[in-house]
Amino acid sequence: MALSGCQSLSHHDIPPVSRQRAEKLDQAFSELLAEHNLVTAGVAVVKNGEVVWEGYYGDERPGKPATETTQFDVASITKTVSTETILRLVDNGQLSLDESMSEYWVDPDITDDPRHELLTPRMALTHTTGFRNWRFFSKDNTLRFVNDPGTTYGYSGEGFEYVARYAEQKLNTDFDKLVQENVFDPIGMVGVSFSVQKENFSNIARPVDRDGAFYGYYCRPSGWCREEGEYSAADDMVITVKDYANFMISIMNGKGYKNSMQTERNTLHSKTEWVDCDLASPGQCPQAQGYGLGWRILDFSDNKLVWHGGSDWSEVALAYFYPESHDGLLIFFNAPHSRGISAMPKAIELIDPDSPLTVHYQMRNQR
Repeated sequence: MALSGCQSLSHHDIPPVSRQRAEKLDQAFSELLAEHNLVTAGVAVVKNGEVVWEGYYGDERPGKPATETTQFDVASITKTVSTETILRLVDNGQLSLDESMSEYWVDPDITDDPRHELLTPRMALTHTTGFRNWRFFSKDNTLRFVNDPGTTYGYSGEGFEYVARYAEQKLNTDFDKLVQENVFDPIGMVGVSFSVQKENFSNIARPVDRDGAFYGYYCRPSGWCREEGEYSAADDMVITVKDYANFMISIMNGKGYKNSMQTERNTLHSKTEWVDCDLASPGQCPQAQGYGLGWRILDFSDNKLVWHGGSDWSEVALAYFYPESHDGLLIFFNAPHSRGISAMPKAIELIDPDSPLTVHYQMRNQR
């Protein structure tokens, strides 16, 4: 439910945050954490391309409250940083969106399948590679095509790992270094880690399961952990709220590449449904929806909503912006997955009462 005294503007704008509204947001998010038993939350509102409000709730770890230096695992939102790295490298002529990646990288699992020659960076960024989300979803843990490349949408973390490996091989540089040089350094992002760095563990919101058990940073309940220095182009970046907000503002402003690339990024390239228009109000129903280049797009007749979500066993995250107004929000939850998902609809509604993504997360709660 929307905060009392908060009048929504349109699906182009997020209501302003006055001092009075900030106090109500603080109270409401504190109550939300208690209601859903969330461990940690970090929230920010962007208006007209500037951060106008931040909130931090719960504990970074036992005995240490969350602050602006707390880093959250944002799961699949990692893909947005990988995307922006690729787009900048394309814009400066080092990579191409439409060349075959096979000249520089072919995964050993698909060497004997000639369809590997069809794979392009554009397919990876628009989730049309034809791969499953992860190869370990197959019985033999093997990467293979489930659709012909370029023919249909199919969400795939493997596609992002593939395009990162292509960039590494073509430019002879580790992908995490390409991220640092092309995104983090130019924007001035310092509270972020794309790879596993043990000296950074003291800043990360501590992930726990429903019983409060902690298995280690970058670890899963099954016992599997990422190793020091390891990184994924699709998952497990840790970042502060402030740094991601500044990154998102840079995206709104099209920094790092020409206007033509910004336009292409925000254009639908593959279609899939995020918002069920049978459940949404007329103002929340987009005329088209799917993927641009690495970002999810809700296309309304007079504006777009550009967004991405992330979720895993111990985190749920959301970030989005309206290109026309340069308004946006981000909500990072460190909490067992089901609790984070259950809290997200109300969290969105508190900040952006007319957001079409409230319906999306309500649908996820019903699954």
